[in-house]
Amino acid sequence: MYTLEDMWMIPSFFQILFPSQCFGCRKNNTPLCPRCIRLTRKSLSSPYPYITSIFDFKDPLIKRVIHASKYYHRKDLLPPLVFELAQEMKSVPDLHLYTLVPIPMPRIRKLLRGYNQSELIAQQLSKLLSISVSTSILIRTKTPLRQAVTKTRSERIKNQHGSFGVDGEIHSTHIILIDDVTTTGATLEEARNVLLTNGVQSVIAYTLAH
Repeated sequence: MYTLEDMWMIPSFFQILFPSQCFGCRKNNTPLCPRCIRLTRKSLSSPYPYITSIFDFKDPLIKRVIHASKYYHRKDLLPPLVFELAQEMKSVPDLHLYTLVPIPMPRIRKLLRGYNQSELIAQQLSKLLSISVSTSILIRTKTPLRQAVTKTRSERIKNQHGSFGVDGEIHSTHIILIDDVTTTGATLEEARNVLLTNGVQSVIAYTLAH
């Protein structure tokens, strides 16, 4: 039986069909080359001060990469972006005190997709930064509408209300929430409030793109 770490390395159908070609320039012998990453737009804004995102989701390549990783099983495209995220996270004071907590997906969506991309990101960050990761602290308590269906900020906040809970006693007092993309920040804000209400002292968040 494969573990999550094993699944990260298993080639997808698309990797086998289209091997060793940069998703951006189609030239370099890598899933996503350093040059293409360097040319992408970086995120200069955040919906909340505790959220840090490194790429601009409006950048065409970043948007394509994230969509491909979520909907077309191109998990091999995530590690180059996660590496850049890890470099940014090294500036967090007392980083070793934090536990990485990926935003959980609704159960049915995870079963249909086969994986949670936020968990993959957190697992890779854990290896790069030598800090722990937990997929059991934060749980989904309801399945909200897809964020794309909600049009306004207030609708998205209402949509996420009551979506999360905690599983048992929390032993980590410092948590970094991990997700792939933040738009209005409604999902991360709801998760953060639940953790703070249940005794966590410090909650910050990092995402690949905004």
